[in-house]
Order: sequence, then C-alpha cells, then structure tokens
Amino acid sequence: MYIREKAFKNKDGSIRTYLQMVETTREDGKVHQRVICNLGRLEELQQGGQLERLTEALARYTSLKLVKDEALKIKPGIGSG
Repeated sequence: MYIREKAFKNKDGSIRTYLQMVETTREDGKVHQRVICNLGRLEELQQGGQLERLTEALARYTSLKLVKDEALKIKPGIGSG
C-alpha cells in the first residue's frame, strides 16, 4: 500500500489534487491498482493540519514515531511546523 496524489483539471484550468491510499496487486500477470480510500483534497489536508494528525495517528502503529521522538531529544524543534 502507498499514498498517491491524483490531480484533476477543472474547466477553468485550475488543478485540484487528492490523496488516495492505494493497494497494488498482480492478477494473471497484470498489475492492478485499487483505491482503498480517498483521504481528501491535499490543499485542505495541509491547511487544516489534518495531514499531520493523520501521520501521527498512523505512526502509533510503526517504529517511525520512535525515530522522531529520539530526534527531538537530540535537537528540539525537529518536525515542528
């Protein structure tokens, strides 16, 4: 699984970008991608701080949070902003 950016062009030429969680499988020798969930518009996720909250929530289930916590002990301020 991975996170993919999917961009769409509006009639007025502006572009809106969405984040999707995607799973890749292989069937009959062909690669297929299936969207597990749509996370929302990238701009809205970034502005509202939702992307950081989602990342921190997912990090609870990985060792990555431990890496960030150790980095903060060494150099306070890493990962903020």
